[in-house]
Amino acid sequence: MNTIRVIALKEFRDRLRSGWVMACIVTWLAVISLTSLFGLIQIGHIGVQGYERTTMSLLNLAQYLVPLLGLLVGHDLIVREREDRTLNLALASGTTRSQLLVGKFLGGSLTILVPVLVGFLIAGSLIAAATRDAAVAPFLKLAISGLVLGIAFNGVGLLLSTIARSRVQALVCALLAWGAAVFAFDLVALGVIVSTKAVQASQEIDLVCDATHVNAQADIHASFETDSAAPKHSASSARTFAWLWFNPVDVFRVVNLASVLSAPLPMSAVFGSLLAWILLPLSAAVWRLERIDL
Repeated sequence: MNTIRVIALKEFRDRLRSGWVMACIVTWLAVISLTSLFGLIQIGHIGVQGYERTTMSLLNLAQYLVPLLGLLVGHDLIVREREDRTLNLALASGTTRSQLLVGKFLGGSLTILVPVLVGFLIAGSLIAAATRDAAVAPFLKLAISGLVLGIAFNGVGLLLSTIARSRVQALVCALLAWGAAVFAFDLVALGVIVSTKAVQASQEIDLVCDATHVNAQADIHASFETDSAAPKHSASSARTFAWLWFNPVDVFRVVNLASVLSAPLPMSAVFGSLLAWILLPLSAAVWRLERIDL
């Protein structure tokens, strides 16, 4: 455990010295603050929003930026060491390949955790001071689920780093994986369901998987002004899109849109899916690294 801790802290310090962590903190803080300020511009309102409105506005950006951040952190954790010819040196000190990989994973996860957590803490404090809003639960849910999503994609990036032969190849694979998870998976699944003429199911999935959520978001914000309830959907139809659990981005969306979908969320499925998306890529990366001829 001491070896893993040293490797993780070294990875985090390297990222901190390179300016990566500070750049991510500034970027993420700006994203949350500007989203809170301009999140209602589509209905003609500008001003700092409360936690719930900020969460709904920020969900669009978070589902794109957090997976991308995780992949960018993880994609070169191993292949960079191979290209710089320092991987053999690290292993020659007595560190096993699995220890090195787990340490790299934890260091990458820490690199994601610090910017996202600091951004949410500072922006959340500013929102509280500006709006006196105490309903912080949706904001906290978004922060926690966003952290888990970033860690999961860090593991996917780490797996790609063990497979790729160069940093450029790893980066290309990471971007393709990001596009597949954020866009392609939902479009394919929606196409399959629509082709089966399951109209009601396709309407629900369209709400969950819409690439922008602009119309649904405008309706949600309008409900604050009119006190009208968001569209409700039957619990039975929620069973028709169990495929959501196979994509961590969709799990993230469903967790944060639970009140809008009015669909039951089996917490066992949530935890199982997220845990699988963290452990399976990490296990596959360990298996792959153990079989690489260095």
